[in-house]
Amino acid sequence: MRGKEVRVGLIGAGFAARFHYDAFRSLPEVKVVAVASRTKEKAEAFARERGIPDAYGDYQRILDRTDIDLIDVVTPNFAHKEPVIAAAQSGKNVIVEKPLTGYFGEDWTEGEFDRRQVSARKMYERAVANAREMVEACRSAKVVLGYAENFCYAPTVQKALRLLEAAEAIVLYMRGEEAHSGSHSPYSMRWKTCGGGALLRLGSHPLGAMLYVKKKEGVRRFGRPIRPRAVTATIANLTQVHGFEKKTKHFLVTGWVDVENFGTLIIEFEDGSVGLLTAHDACLGGIYNVMEFFADTCRIQCHINPNNPCVAYAPEPTVFEREYIAEKLETKAGWSFPSVNEDFMNGYPQEMADFVRCVQEPGREPESDGVLGLDVVRVTYAAYLSAEEGRKVALDQESEHNGDG
Repeated sequence: MRGKEVRVGLIGAGFAARFHYDAFRSLPEVKVVAVASRTKEKAEAFARERGIPDAYGDYQRILDRTDIDLIDVVTPNFAHKEPVIAAAQSGKNVIVEKPLTGYFGEDWTEGEFDRRQVSARKMYERAVANAREMVEACRSAKVVLGYAENFCYAPTVQKALRLLEAAEAIVLYMRGEEAHSGSHSPYSMRWKTCGGGALLRLGSHPLGAMLYVKKKEGVRRFGRPIRPRAVTATIANLTQVHGFEKKTKHFLVTGWVDVENFGTLIIEFEDGSVGLLTAHDACLGGIYNVMEFFADTCRIQCHINPNNPCVAYAPEPTVFEREYIAEKLETKAGWSFPSVNEDFMNGYPQEMADFVRCVQEPGREPESDGVLGLDVVRVTYAAYLSAEEGRKVALDQESEHNGDG
């Protein structure tokens, strides 16, 4: 049954805004009524293509309106914190695209930001403080903070949760990977705009899912979440491997300035279980997003991208020229896995439906909330600290050191 109408304002008009808008469009009770971007022309073009009534070059114009129920922040990573806090202070419920936030050299005063001159410990402290400010602002204002981690809502992960519950399972080991051949966005190339490399930009997806699954398991078994306890990690720049630079033709994205394009971490949970996460930009053949759960009573694999309801073959790329196959696929020739409904399999409509229900039903909490976003930031930046110092990082000790409860 259709609930009360929820009116949405978008802050941002780039790549994420497009698939968030498409998800909202699938919900009959939602109406996107305004969009704002740093340039009014970009906002106007986005609005004109989609029939959105109003477009602004200043997001404060959206926050000042009294007819908007929900703000969706889909700006680049470095521009998440300010509009989320401003939305909360204006009494607006808010969604923010992953990752929640990070460290962007905001306190750098010596000219061009140089990531190499900043310790990972300092980055950890600042990133966690930024995330806590966002969560606390929404909590104090008593507004919804939806953290847009679509892996939590992906149909395969939701089915895995139901299977784990049915099996009364204890998850002993989890494995997650997100791999691309590069990024759509120029913001991803630099730390000051992205807040990290592959480990943050891509790894936040499987990491968020792992934290979410152990939270749900903990509530089921103990009445409280099972928390992350320690992190060990390594990072690398794979396009700097010896000999790669001599190649005249590259199928992978190059040009990374000061961010890693490979990261892997081991996360230890307080119940003794372990998660292994890998994120990188060295994957040809389309995006590779998988989760696997090894439990005491079962084993479950989740193929988010690619999945195989439809498999196709073309002898040359022009055969399927007019039809979309899958994101970041280098060629349409040969065997491929055409996505039947990519947005649905990624969980985009489901996450927006959850956030909208939280607006419609006061007191309801999102499946993926600000606390999950804070934990993703905390674990990821602890991983950067681990990689820099070459040691295991105990999260409880870092929390005590930095006042992170």
